[in-house]
Amino acid sequence: MTDPVSAASGILTLVVFAFQSSKILYETISSFQSSQRTVRELKEGLVALNEALESLQQTVATTDVDFSSLELPLRRCGKACEDFTKVIEQCSKHSGGSRTSFRDWAKLRYMGDDITGFKNMLESYKSTIIIALGDANVRTSAITSNFLKEFKDIIANTTSDLNEHLQAIDTKLQALSLQGPTISDEDVTEQRRIQEEKQSAEQCLSICAAVSAHIEQFQSSNVFENIASPPDSYRATLNPPKNPDSAQLFTIGSLKACRETMDSSTTWLRKHLQDLDSKLAALRGPPKQISTVQAAEQERIREEIESVKQCLTICANASELAQQERVNIFEDVSMADDGHQVIVSTLGDLILARRVTAGARSMQLMGQMSDDSLQQLSQNFGQSSEEKRAKLDAGSEFTERYGEGWKLNPRSS
Repeated sequence: MTDPVSAASGILTLVVFAFQSSKILYETISSFQSSQRTVRELKEGLVALNEALESLQQTVATTDVDFSSLELPLRRCGKACEDFTKVIEQCSKHSGGSRTSFRDWAKLRYMGDDITGFKNMLESYKSTIIIALGDANVRTSAITSNFLKEFKDIIANTTSDLNEHLQAIDTKLQALSLQGPTISDEDVTEQRRIQEEKQSAEQCLSICAAVSAHIEQFQSSNVFENIASPPDSYRATLNPPKNPDSAQLFTIGSLKACRETMDSSTTWLRKHLQDLDSKLAALRGPPKQISTVQAAEQERIREEIESVKQCLTICANASELAQQERVNIFEDVSMADDGHQVIVSTLGDLILARRVTAGARSMQLMGQMSDDSLQQLSQNFGQSSEEKRAKLDAGSEFTERYGEGWKLNPRSS
């Protein structure tokens, strides 16, 4: 088993490496004093990446959260920034080395992509880091429903971007394999890479099946059951729907849509597995040979593929956690007459209540409300109690003999 301290130390080293590499790249680009839009956008992307890396560095140094899944993405992030710095320096030397007259930004290429493609790759790294940090926050802190919704959107967008990036890398790798003969060792390496991708797709299928089964289980259960109160009780609901069953119907509809999405993803992944099998079969051909430069480029692209797959795994794990609705459970709660009972969530979590009863002339509130609303409600209860106490003090002699009593309206003649 890996020592947690050693693992954290290794991740911290990679965070520092990625941060220093991105910082040097930013300083290198800034030294050319270019005002081109693509260059400005790349600099802005590097600033955002550095902020994410700084936050990650602080979190790794001050907590015991496991960020080992970021090992490969961090290494690739630092190496990509390091390589792109060298590309800029080499290109500027070919242009005469002038920092003010350099105009060849459009000619810069890294793994076949221009500056915009490189910026998008860094954006994927930054988003993956943010998702990993958000995942840790979800596990350890109280979060609101709005945060969870925004977090799901980030995960969905990042997953989509990474899938596009992975498809583009696959296309480049296939194009490189067609440039001249390939040796048998390269065939073996390529087969191993595709086999790993096949296993990754199978794991995605397993995740889809597990989440789909969980949705089926959740949908078949009823979270609103056995809630009762006597005839004389008073119950107030927070933001009640026009249709009492609309909340349940909305939840059931959402779960159905989510299950249909899982089914669609499962179909795509199965087709993807068939494509991978076809690629494996196509590779069983006569050995060929490629140049040293092409071999180095293939190795770099293969490493980038592994990094992107690791980023996708992080997104999948974070998405699975974000989909899990947190439920506050209340059971067998009783209240006497003239009481007040509040069962609410201020974080947007679900509430599951069973066998909750209230006495006569009691007030019972259930549902969701903001912190401000809850504080105002507490103040109102306090003022009501003080007014009631003042009335009792004013008529203490009557109260001691007859009780609080009820005020009668005069009968109309």
